[in-house]
Amino acid sequence: MGVMKAPLQWKTKTEMIYHMLREAIISGEMKPGERIILRQIASDLGVSAIPVREAVKLLEAEGLVNFSAYSEITVSRFSVQDYRELFEVRLVLESYASKLAADQVNEEMIQELEQLLVEMRSCVEQEDYKTYGILNRSFHKTIDEYAGNSHLLKLIEQVNAKTDRARALFIFNPQRAKESLKGHEEIVKALVDGDKETVARVFKEQSATSFELFLKNNQESLLNEKDSDDENSSNP
Repeated sequence: MGVMKAPLQWKTKTEMIYHMLREAIISGEMKPGERIILRQIASDLGVSAIPVREAVKLLEAEGLVNFSAYSEITVSRFSVQDYRELFEVRLVLESYASKLAADQVNEEMIQELEQLLVEMRSCVEQEDYKTYGILNRSFHKTIDEYAGNSHLLKLIEQVNAKTDRARALFIFNPQRAKESLKGHEEIVKALVDGDKETVARVFKEQSATSFELFLKNNQESLLNEKDSDDENSSNP
């Protein structure tokens, strides 16, 4: 796994391994149901199994990995219903955060968002949808941070850790990217105008559209995940 080759750059080995594994899971590099072998990771990184196990325990607390009754560790699987419920929770949290952020609008915030819009427009023109997706997440995170509620931000990050796996499967196309960009431009305008209701409405509309498109494009693979889970649970 390529992510395991990154240099040590964290305060502790546990923190480094946690972030590496988490990114690999969220980005889709590590697939649902894939086994996590502690000794292999420890060997690849030249560390003992202790920080690896500690890192995996943190991932388990986030619901990103599962420990079986036979001590097998795997990347967790989500059903269609799991994703639907998670997106609904994220929608409520981010809509509320956007209203709070609308009360905290300042020149610095608008400049940050407008700079992101410039880069997002460039991505749409160049059809660079991978980078667009990264900028899209930065856009939302910027607004969440300006909400000024650290506990709310933590909840959003916890939910995003799971829904971002869905975003890794989401594929932008030219039409969807243009619609997404238009929505983001509308959000910034509403923030400048102090129109909290429009900000929340556009957030909801964009999230709903993204989720339905995600389901449309990935329904079969998600059902296959569930079938695999059912088969594994009946075969110890």
